[in-house]
Amino acid sequence: MLHTVDSTAGRRSFLVRGIKRGNAVAVFHPLSILDVVSGESPKSTLCHLREWEPVLPLHGIRSDVIKGSLAMFISEVLYRSLTSELADPQLFDWLCETVARLDAETGSVANYPLWFLISYAVRMGFRPGDPVEPSGMFPAEDAALLQRVLHASYDEAMAIPLSGNRRQAFSRKMLQYLSWHLGATIDAKSLDVLHEVLA
Repeated sequence: MLHTVDSTAGRRSFLVRGIKRGNAVAVFHPLSILDVVSGESPKSTLCHLREWEPVLPLHGIRSDVIKGSLAMFISEVLYRSLTSELADPQLFDWLCETVARLDAETGSVANYPLWFLISYAVRMGFRPGDPVEPSGMFPAEDAALLQRVLHASYDEAMAIPLSGNRRQAFSRKMLQYLSWHLGATIDAKSLDVLHEVLA
């Protein structure tokens, strides 16, 4: 079974049959962007995936262990936080741009989890650090880093010097923040793997 985010139908679950090992399996890696033809069955809530073709090859993500770990982390965050079947084309387009940016990045992506989580929160309609939020959600040090990333360009955010432990701790705080707003537990197990890869 395959879970996806669709530009016209929000989150969807597909039943994929007849996949053999090799290239057909490879296109279903985390964060794959596919052009698909699907069919619905009156006997099931699952759609059947009939045809699929990659929109982007994502060679950078597939060939780099750090980017691959990031893709796994981002996929898990999306899986645990996006539950609506309502279409959100703007969010879908932003996610595609985010994936393409990660794939094409030639510099360090160590700060990418922070940039993604903060940008994702804003895209979901939340502004971290808003005065109406509960006090103490972000300790002073985290609040300062949050504001720095919020007001930085992408390149500036990637260049902020941080230790691996600092990145992991802040990422956990952002996951708690998203969980609080979305009413869903976003306990991304892949964050620990990502931390080890980035160490």
